[in-house]
Amino acid sequence: MRAIIIAMLLVEAAIFLVAIFTTALKRSDGPRRPMWTSLAVALIVVASSANMIGDRHSGQPGADVLQSGAMVLIGMAIMVVMIAVRQRRALD
Repeated sequence: MRAIIIAMLLVEAAIFLVAIFTTALKRSDGPRRPMWTSLAVALIVVASSANMIGDRHSGQPGADVLQSGAMVLIGMAIMVVMIAVRQRRALD
């Protein structure tokens, strides 16, 4: 397995954990900060770069895991964008 694939798998796992901890440990009291948009941008950047690396190194071990993880992160980014829109419209 190439070093770039291993590094990107670690980055995918890290951003996945960041998204989980951000969602689970978000405090509802105090002033609202627009953190959802920055999380969505981070998820999209990591997912797109992981998808490109997985596509360029297709056929190598770990590349298919990298691309499937990128699709999960894109789905998480879409959900975060929907949460951000809901908060901005004050529907919660």
